Amino acid sequence: MNSPLKSKRGSLLIVAMLLSALVVIFLGSYLRLGVTALTLSNRSFYSNAAMNLVDTGLEQALWSINNSNWAGAGFAGRAGHSGQYQGTFPSNTTYYNLSGQVQGQVKVWADTSGAIPQVVAEAIVTLPNGGQIIKEAEMFLQHRSYFSNGLVAKNSITFHGNNASVDSWNSDPSGTIVPYSSTVAHDLGQVGSISVQTDSISVSNADIYGYAAVGGSASSDIQVGPQGRVGPYGTGNGVIDPTRVTYDFTTNFPDVSTPTPSAYTTLSSVTNLVLPRAGDPGVTANGKTTYYYEVSAINLTGNTDTLTIGASSTADVNVVIITTNTTGTTVNATGNHSGIAIATGSTLAIYTAGNVSITGDGILNGGSSTSSANQPAAFELYGTRSAATAQTSGEQAIDIKGNGYLSSVVYTPNGDVTIDGNGDVLGSVVGNSISLTGNAAFHYDESLSSNNSSNLWSLSKWHELYTAGDRSSYTAMLNF
Repeated sequence: MNSPLKSKRGSLLIVAMLLSALVVIFLGSYLRLGVTALTLSNRSFYSNAAMNLVDTGLEQALWSINNSNWAGAGFAGRAGHSGQYQGTFPSNTTYYNLSGQVQGQVKVWADTSGAIPQVVAEAIVTLPNGGQIIKEAEMFLQHRSYFSNGLVAKNSITFHGNNASVDSWNSDPSGTIVPYSSTVAHDLGQVGSISVQTDSISVSNADIYGYAAVGGSASSDIQVGPQGRVGPYGTGNGVIDPTRVTYDFTTNFPDVSTPTPSAYTTLSSVTNLVLPRAGDPGVTANGKTTYYYEVSAINLTGNTDTLTIGASSTADVNVVIITTNTTGTTVNATGNHSGIAIATGSTLAIYTAGNVSITGDGILNGGSSTSSANQPAAFELYGTRSAATAQTSGEQAIDIKGNGYLSSVVYTPNGDVTIDGNGDVLGSVVGNSISLTGNAAFHYDESLSSNNSSNLWSLSKWHELYTAGDRSSYTAMLNF
């Protein structure tokens, strides 16, 4: 016969066993929950890593498109498909080593045969257990303007004196040309340097009414003096408005090539000419006729020397002048009332590898003041000295001194630009380095942000390919 004591001990044992079972179940569930959470966390982490690899592949293709360099970036032509390229990064047989013994590769396919390039990238991240995370995205491109950021330099932008300034206006707000004046000025000027050096933008005591961007990440990369400022109208002395500053700024500065037209006219001089002349051959493309000229140098040194593009009695014309001299001063406007006049609706582009000098009252593309200057987009000035030549022969010198006015877009990636005295520059300037001194003023034309005169491309948007249907469109292109 069982005693009451033994019965109680049995009951306690059963309860203990039940409690132990519950603890085991709870701990097992907790551990499974932890493992599941860790697995999900790892997949989320490596999914983000896969998207980063996709972006890396897309950027690699964008660089190749803008530099016309596929082999140098690791791409090869796609067999049987003209204008198409493919590449695996870091290579077909190597991988990006991620944390936790995880490896990744990215495949990229690019098609440049159409009017707008098309790029698709597929990243494959392989986990230690053999599982894979695959991400795909396609990139949409648009033409990029050389002139979307006002004053832009590879290296330093330096302001000297107490009266140098930067601001902006829109020369074409609604299809009607508006000359610059203080009544239409805005505080949207833009100054940018991709340099990562301290003082890459030295504002000193200048007034930057707008934005500044630098390639570095330190606040010391932008220096402002006690009377200077960077920010909107009303910014105090010695103040940099942090909402108007961008760090890690980057952009491309590809060399620009001289055009090679099928027909052109050789001139001994352009002084006191009106171009085009009757009988000069033109090249028509896409319904637009352009007249090409070669001349050793442009010298407008007399007090009344002028070059006129188009005339009020003729239809709008487009003229390109190429200087054949590659050294010395090849564009010279130093007379008191000399300069280039461009009729409304006409355009001029100058390609030169030599130096440019605008001094005294020399005027290019305008009258005797900013309010009478023509629209900057009507005059494009390209410095064609290559980076390789600049390393051995020095940078081009673009000098605007005295009371000179330049209404233009200037792209001279291997040129040093100096704006000195009472000179005004309207439009946009891209150079190796830029210096403004004295009462020099720069007025950025906001309408240039949509100017598509360059052959460069930029990202307009990208779209992740989520569904099997989306991805199936590119299965054959990525099968390599």
